[in-house]
Amino acid sequence: MKATLTDAQGVSTPFSGNDLAAQLPRDGFFWLDVVNASEDEIAALATALQLDATLSAWLPRFGQSARFKASPQYLRISTWANAGNHGVVEGHLLFSSASLITVFDGAPVRMDAARQRFRELAERIATHPDYALLIVLNELVTGFYPRLERADELLDSLEEQIFLNPAAEQLLSLADLRREMSSLHRMLVPLRDRVKTVLTSIGGIAGISAEVWPSFLSYSERLADLVNLIDDYRQRTTEAMESYRASMSNRQAEQINRLTMISWVFLPITFLTGYFGMNFNWAIDQLLATRDDFFLLGVGLPLLSLGLTLLLFKSLGWMGVWRRKQLQSAAAGVRAVGALATSVPDRKAGRRSASAEPSNSGP
Repeated sequence: MKATLTDAQGVSTPFSGNDLAAQLPRDGFFWLDVVNASEDEIAALATALQLDATLSAWLPRFGQSARFKASPQYLRISTWANAGNHGVVEGHLLFSSASLITVFDGAPVRMDAARQRFRELAERIATHPDYALLIVLNELVTGFYPRLERADELLDSLEEQIFLNPAAEQLLSLADLRREMSSLHRMLVPLRDRVKTVLTSIGGIAGISAEVWPSFLSYSERLADLVNLIDDYRQRTTEAMESYRASMSNRQAEQINRLTMISWVFLPITFLTGYFGMNFNWAIDQLLATRDDFFLLGVGLPLLSLGLTLLLFKSLGWMGVWRRKQLQSAAAGVRAVGALATSVPDRKAGRRSASAEPSNSGP
C-alpha cells in the first residue's frame, strides 16, 4: 500500500500501514490518499476510521458503476482518473466534515497537484473542508486533458497521412483510438449523469456549504464538457475511418481505370495479331510475301492503332488526368495541412483554458 496523509496545515507525509489508528490526526481535518492497497489494508483503515460495515465493504470493491451518493454523515463518490501510461484507474472518495479518504486501484497523475492546491488553500479548508473534496474532483477531471491532447495530435497526424497516402497501419491506429475514446465514454457518461441528477434534484448536499455549492455546480459543468469533448473525438475518429475507406476506394477505382485504359491500348493490337496469325495461303503468298509487306502490315498497323487509340484518349479528355489528379491532391494536401495548423492551436487553447478554470475560480 502507498498512502499519503495531508493534515489541516497542508503538510503531506507518507502513511504507514502499521498501527493506523495511532497515526491518524486526533483533531482537525485531514486527507488520506491510498493507492494500490489490499482488502486487508483497507479493512484495517476502515477499522481505524470507525466506519460501518457498508462503507468498509464499499471502499475496496472496485469494478463498480458510477456513484455519487449523499447521506447525513458521508458523501460517497465512485469515479475514474487518468493514470498516464497505465490507463484509467478507478477511485473511491469518502468525504465527511472530519476527513477525506481517497482510495485508488492505481496511481492517478494529478494527486501531487491536488496536494499542492490543498496546501495553498489550507486556511480556507480549515473553515470549509468541502473545498478539499472539490480540489480532488477538479484535478481528476483535469487529469484527462493530456490524454485527450495526445489523442488530438494523433488524429491530426492520421488524418493528414490518410489524405496523402492511406495505409493499413493507420486504420489499426484509428481502431485503437476509437476503443480508448469509447471506453472513456462508457466510464464518464454515467458519472456525469449521476452527478447532474444529484446536484439538480437535491439542490443541496449535507456537508457541502452554501459557499462551496456553486463550485460543485461548476465541477458538474466541467465534467459534462469533458464528456462532450470525448464524444467529439469519437466522432472525429469515426469520420477519419470513413475517410480512409473512401481513400482506399478511390485508389482502387484509379487502378481499375488504369487497367481499363491499358486494355483499350492492347485490344486492337490483339485483334491484329490474331488476324494475321491465321494461316491463309493468300495472306502468306500475297500480303506478307516480302519483308516490306511484313513491316508495313505487321509493324505499321499496330503502331497506327496505338496512335489512333492515344488520339481517342486525348479527344475524350483522358490524357494527363493522372498528372492533374496528382497536382490537385498535392495542392489540397497543402491546404489541409494549413487548416490543421490553424485549428489545432485553437483546440489546445480551449483545453488549456478549461484545465485552468479551477485555478481562476476557486479550487
